[in-house]
Amino acid sequence: MVLNGSIQSRLDEGYPVFEDSRTIKELLAFMHAEELSCVPVCHKGRFSGIVHMAELEKAAEGSAKKLSELSFPVTPSTTADEHELVLFSRMALFPEIIIPVIERESGDYIGVVHKERLFMRAVEVFHLSGDAMTLELEVPAFGLNVSEVIAVLEKNDATVLSFGSYHPSPEGESRVLSMRLQVHDAYHLVKTLEQYGYMIRYAAPLSGGDDEDLRQKALEFIRVMDL
Repeated sequence: MVLNGSIQSRLDEGYPVFEDSRTIKELLAFMHAEELSCVPVCHKGRFSGIVHMAELEKAAEGSAKKLSELSFPVTPSTTADEHELVLFSRMALFPEIIIPVIERESGDYIGVVHKERLFMRAVEVFHLSGDAMTLELEVPAFGLNVSEVIAVLEKNDATVLSFGSYHPSPEGESRVLSMRLQVHDAYHLVKTLEQYGYMIRYAAPLSGGDDEDLRQKALEFIRVMDL
């Protein structure tokens, strides 16, 4: 069973891969022809590493003839059953535009997943595209239940599409609740939240009211923060 959120559902099995029994010149010519910057290399079906164009061009000037004569740095990989959002915690470990995918049990290479597709999936899951409203509230780091904030939003006909939080400063005295909302009247919602005493850090897009009023409040807030 292929889970929609697993790497398996994003797997590209058709991306070029070379066995290390092939020659350096063969792969170099292929990469030039296909305009590829990097290609996975395997040894008898098991992933060895990713080779880059610059590395191959340098190797072609030396005595090595076959890919098996090259030394591949340890390249991190993922497995087909890993959840795509879990993989984001390790994204910094993958400098290439592709991430090699192997079978968990056998270690056999089965394909790649494209970083771009993972980022687009995150955009889809967290509703980062489209006409949803982005709202950020600065609240105390402790003593406030997020459920209370969501209840206020829902009471005012807003639907929380996605939610996250972060600390705006290392001291951690406050935190920012960052949300994507589906809302009928964003301007009215912002005004209502202000009446509840919430500090609006960011809100857009707005309609149905005077955006200049909110811009002035935002500028005032920025000036206070600068002090």
